[in-house]
Amino acid sequence: MSKKRRRLEIKVDPLPAPFMDETASCPVCGRDAAAIGRRHLQIVFRCEGCKVVFKRNRSWPYIY
Repeated sequence: MSKKRRRLEIKVDPLPAPFMDETASCPVCGRDAAAIGRRHLQIVFRCEGCKVVFKRNRSWPYIY
């Protein structure tokens, strides 16, 4: 009998408007995922296909 896992919610801060159109490739299914917010200096993305939430580092610093 398998256990049902509880969904993990990542608390995100608002993302500045110029970064809201960022997309990233989903690590699970490979589709484009939209930005939903930021966690410290990382943009947080959510894939609409498989509902995976993941973060990505940028190679340049943010200017807020």
